[in-house]
Amino acid sequence: MAKKRFSDEVKETIVRLYNNGNGKEIKDLAIEYGVPQSTVRYWVVGKKKRAEKNQLKGESNSELDQIKKEMKRLKEENDILKKAITIFAKN
Repeated sequence: MAKKRFSDEVKETIVRLYNNGNGKEIKDLAIEYGVPQSTVRYWVVGKKKRAEKNQLKGESNSELDQIKKEMKRLKEENDILKKAITIFAKN
């Protein structure tokens, strides 16, 4: 038996209905839309994981930006100290 394909619109609608908290359970949505419960559960869990992953990426990017700024500042300080050493070494 061939797998039935569902459009992205149907997937998003089902996930949105589940996440809205209108009392719709996975079982009810599966029956209403003719989709296996395991498939609906997969879509809902997958959406949550993608959202968490995107949130972590955003946090990681801001942390990376802070680290880059700190590294730039430290390099500038290091360059200043190197110049100071050469000045004092000449005297």
